[in-house]
Amino acid sequence: MSTATQNASPSSSENVFDYFKYLLSPVILSSHAYGLWVGGNYTWVGLALLLGVLFFDAFLKADYSIRSQRHAWIYDVIVSITVLASFVNILFYSWLVGNDHFATTSSAVGAFVSTLFIGFVIGAPPVHELFHREGLFLRWLGRIGQCLIFDPWREITHVVTHHMRVATPDDPDYARRGDTVYGHFLRTFPAQWKESYHLEKMMWTKRGRKWYDPRNAWVFKAAYFGTFLAVLFALGGWKGLLLSSATLFFGPRMLLEVFNYCNHYGLISATPGRFEKHHTWNHITPMVRILALEITNHAGHHEDSYKPFYKLEPDTNGPVQPQFLLCVILAFVPPLFFMMIKPLLKHWDEHYATPQEREIA
Repeated sequence: MSTATQNASPSSSENVFDYFKYLLSPVILSSHAYGLWVGGNYTWVGLALLLGVLFFDAFLKADYSIRSQRHAWIYDVIVSITVLASFVNILFYSWLVGNDHFATTSSAVGAFVSTLFIGFVIGAPPVHELFHREGLFLRWLGRIGQCLIFDPWREITHVVTHHMRVATPDDPDYARRGDTVYGHFLRTFPAQWKESYHLEKMMWTKRGRKWYDPRNAWVFKAAYFGTFLAVLFALGGWKGLLLSSATLFFGPRMLLEVFNYCNHYGLISATPGRFEKHHTWNHITPMVRILALEITNHAGHHEDSYKPFYKLEPDTNGPVQPQFLLCVILAFVPPLFFMMIKPLLKHWDEHYATPQEREIA
């Protein structure tokens, strides 16, 4: 157990500022939209602000505080606004591309790269948060929001298979020891597609329906995803559709797999179907907790996947990785990632793993 986790202790008190911390995401989205509209080198404004926040976060101590919950509806309003604003941003980007708004190479690259990274860091977390919710409106918004991660079927394998089989080879998101992130891509994408098809087919077969029955969940998902792509095309033509789709696929879609790779790398469960807090890594720095809607407070999320983000209690004794942005960057350079993760895995084996898990490892 590290000194940081030994000395940490969660505290809970009414703090009005807790609610408005999460406005940081809409603020970054607004700055990004402004930069896109002005054009030129201003297209980098949103990304510069985002990276500045994450760079500042790298020098902050871990934050184990528990959020105020007296006016929880404020959180839900902010998260809903963030999802809707993310839709506006990508539609706005497609429209600008279709109208040849980005006249220079610098502005075009800045708009593309900024939209890509902001879609991952800002757009993906609220979508994930909401499709885990039990309330009808919020869960519906989360499901529609899966367009923003370019995968309307993501909820199927994530909520069912990933959460039930975490840290086992049967989990499509599992990152095995020795796997590079590139090998993880080649393994996880086919596994997710296969598993989502299997689960969907099982449901329509069980209910005695044809595969194309409108009542099947996949038909609805295909319909709203197709509508989303059609709107992108209507606003930006082929160019707008292709570039905006590329930002979503190479941003939220692929980088979410980098997130899964980092947060589950090398951890092993000897009790499939029964999650223990040491079966996932955590990132507990303050700004990352805010931007990611506590998803980096990962043990709490896996312990109860239907618990809203503001109710998650950081695990003060669980395995922790370095700052999130650093881990994502290192993942793309396997020798550096392995140099960082091997001592942490050794510590996990010695201090967290059960005898059966050490034997499997």
